[in-house]
Amino acid sequence: MKPSLLKSVAILVVLFLFTSVGLAGQTDVKSTGIGFRGTYWKMAENQDLVSVSNHFGNTSVNVGSGGGWLYLFSRVNDYMFFEVTLGTVGSVDEETYYYETNTKVDVFAVTPILLGVRYDLLSAENQSGLRPYISFGGGPYWISTVSVRETAFDEEVTVSTEFNRGGYVGAGVNFMLASWLGLNFDMKYHFIDFNKNHKYSGYEWGMGFSVMWGSYKL
Repeated sequence: MKPSLLKSVAILVVLFLFTSVGLAGQTDVKSTGIGFRGTYWKMAENQDLVSVSNHFGNTSVNVGSGGGWLYLFSRVNDYMFFEVTLGTVGSVDEETYYYETNTKVDVFAVTPILLGVRYDLLSAENQSGLRPYISFGGGPYWISTVSVRETAFDEEVTVSTEFNRGGYVGAGVNFMLASWLGLNFDMKYHFIDFNKNHKYSGYEWGMGFSVMWGSYKL
């Protein structure tokens, strides 16, 4: 799914929930939560999420940078949360040459562990269930590559891992279906090595859900 289509789906879902369910009141404010988010990371090197081509006896299959995030968050005050996020995003690029019976497979993965801050634009006292926010943070990004070259006579496997520091800025919205359950729509821009021109820097779009518990005194 292309990023533009993913964003369109997210907007339609939010509008549907807004018009059909209404905003959930935040009478019981929670202090801690956990969430999961599926994601697409549009890096400079990557093409569409899935692409297949076949020409002159050669087949190329590219599965773009899809992945997921697990994140924990804790409320600091009426507006701010601390977040710890563990994610993995990967892509697979395979080429097969039929006439020479050769296969080339490249598997690429980014595994970040990030510490960040989420700042809600509405206070905890506000009764709206639609909770827009901005966010920023940083941490280590492990970039791993596995390359496989196979012919009719032998096979070669190369594994490499690279450590990079980096950061992100982002924005999103939580739609609270209840005081303890919410849907999440999120967008970030990742700066690998704090360089927007790095080949793995880029936009990330995600959607998921979160579950919250614990009481917060207003």
